Amino acid sequence: MAKYPDIKLANLTQPLDHFGHSTNLTFQQRYWYSLRHYKPNSGKPTPIYVLDSGEVDGSSRLSYLDHGILDILANATNGIGVVLEHRYYGKSYPPRKAFGNGTVWGVDQLRWLTTKQALEDNAQFVQNMTFEGVQEDASHFQAPNTPVISYGGSYPGAKSAFVRLLYPDLIFGSLASSAVVTAIEQFPDYFYPIAAGAQQDCTQAIQASVGWIDTILAPEPQKGQHQPKRDASKTHELLDLFGLADLKDPADFANVLTIPLGSFQSLNWDPSVTSSDFADFCTALVGEPSGPIEPAPQRRADSLDAPKVVQNLAKFVKEQYVQPCTSANATVQECFGSSNWTSYTNATHLTDSISWTFQFCTQWGYLMTSPPYVKKSNSPYDFTPSGPKLISSLIDLDYTSEVCKKGFLPGAHYTVPDHPQTEQVNKYGNFTIDVDRLAFIDGQYDPWRPATVHSDQFAYGGNRIDTLDRPFKLIPDCWHHCDENGNKTYEPPRVHKIHSQEVQFVEHWLTQWKDKE
Repeated sequence: MAKYPDIKLANLTQPLDHFGHSTNLTFQQRYWYSLRHYKPNSGKPTPIYVLDSGEVDGSSRLSYLDHGILDILANATNGIGVVLEHRYYGKSYPPRKAFGNGTVWGVDQLRWLTTKQALEDNAQFVQNMTFEGVQEDASHFQAPNTPVISYGGSYPGAKSAFVRLLYPDLIFGSLASSAVVTAIEQFPDYFYPIAAGAQQDCTQAIQASVGWIDTILAPEPQKGQHQPKRDASKTHELLDLFGLADLKDPADFANVLTIPLGSFQSLNWDPSVTSSDFADFCTALVGEPSGPIEPAPQRRADSLDAPKVVQNLAKFVKEQYVQPCTSANATVQECFGSSNWTSYTNATHLTDSISWTFQFCTQWGYLMTSPPYVKKSNSPYDFTPSGPKLISSLIDLDYTSEVCKKGFLPGAHYTVPDHPQTEQVNKYGNFTIDVDRLAFIDGQYDPWRPATVHSDQFAYGGNRIDTLDRPFKLIPDCWHHCDENGNKTYEPPRVHKIHSQEVQFVEHWLTQWKDKE
């Protein structure tokens, strides 16, 4: 860790199964910590801030120990910041050979990757963590002897909320940022904040292009990817316009068009962290926001008569995705087809992507489908509510769940359920979760906001009172857990404000620890 010389790495032995006798296997759970703000022999408890790294290699979160939320809180309170790696991510899992014969990571090896087991990891960790270089006895830094405050963003944000609820004697407080506290099988809502938060000419361009494309691909949008009335000749011309004529399934073509939307989530207030991919995408569709109107690409000699915005989209897709694929001597089917799931079924190396896919297939859902088809109800005055349509109707539940059915084959001991068992997550409170010393922090345009307690769709948006004991913060013009990182040189006012508020309410919580003593 030469980049962060004062951050130390350690391991804690954890059982793979906390609750039964299905296996005696253990694994080494990695964690990193910084003592830069620790004051030895201060005569008072030392706050421990544990950031759950969630569905990535924990080493990718170390910047938060150096100049992010952990450093901010530890600096204000003379605390110790910790990054805790999640089971089955990074290097926090047993070697494949420990599970017995074979080399593939199948469902029998992954079956202990559950929310319940992961929450218990956190509970066991805070009772047994140790820090080399401290002067007091180890128990001084372990729950329940010192205030432990959990932080998480996105999926680990939900975990931070859950551990505060489930283990109140161990977790003194939690900051749940962009916390997806509710598991939802179909999640078209992911795209709604994108439509609201993007520059509006870009949003209009995306919807217009998708709408026109679907007149060819999905003439009966209510039928999803099953389109018996689709014109095969026009479909081939459309795919050829994008350089994807060799794709076997038009739904795979529709899925390629969703790729740029994923970059919206990566927007950040910090220029050194943010991505320009979404802005580049919008510029390609509509031109510079205040610049001249770009001429349309040269008209093709075909029968499609595609509008300018579709031609712009086709040019972008070819240049950004198709040509880099084919220039590497791969076919478009190999790059963008979904019929081959061998990277999952034959995986001899466990990746973060495989682990998270297993989690959303088994418990969390979040299958990002096209919005509901608008249709009239029995009443002549009512319609089925829908939302902004940024993706094709071909992207339906059958298509998005195919990886769950074909990527994770049944094992001898476990089979992936037909539908994610969302009740295993939602039993912890979902949109109603509310307890003292639990803070919720969300971004106005976070694509994951619909699954948080700030959800306009499911949780009445802002129907809670914001207090020091139960903070309820919505950061304007911000995105996914945008309070998590920090910048020692400059923070925009809205980010500086939320960081100041987080220090304020955490310091308030710590006065309650003193009262408790």
